[in-house]
Amino acid sequence: MPDADADRTKELVLLMTQNQRRIFSYIYTLVPDRHAAEDLLQETSLVVCEKFGDYTSGTDFVAWACQIAWWQVRASRTKYARSKVIFDDKVLEAVAHTAAELAPEQDARHEALAKCLGKLAARDRELLLTRYESNVEEAARRTGRSLVAAYKALARLRKLLHDCVTNQLEAAA
Repeated sequence: MPDADADRTKELVLLMTQNQRRIFSYIYTLVPDRHAAEDLLQETSLVVCEKFGDYTSGTDFVAWACQIAWWQVRASRTKYARSKVIFDDKVLEAVAHTAAELAPEQDARHEALAKCLGKLAARDRELLLTRYESNVEEAARRTGRSLVAAYKALARLRKLLHDCVTNQLEAAA
């Protein structure tokens, strides 16, 4: 029996590791900001761990986990009631449905983007990643560029990545 428990724990860790980005993307489509989505991902992860005994191996883990996320988002809506924009349940359901439908396309785009980022020079990749982790000023400082040069490089790199991702997706189609 301990081996079965260990195997089940490994399965949980593997599934969460492989699918955390997809679950986060789903949550992020439903909540007002990134920090709230990150908090909800943590809460969802805890519930997934607690309820993993109810999960049937071999079924769609992401759909199961996103259903848990859906209920976490619904439960958290009172936290955001003071927010300027609160969607009613029908709008929230429509967004959730659309997010689930777009997940495969988002995964393909994410894979293409990862390949394209891998083709960039290290300095350019650091500029982009630092920009989205922090801000343009920090990205410019870390890569030894002036602020104006950083903005120009970012514009060039965004266009380059857009074209690269588009070409990757067209080649895969």
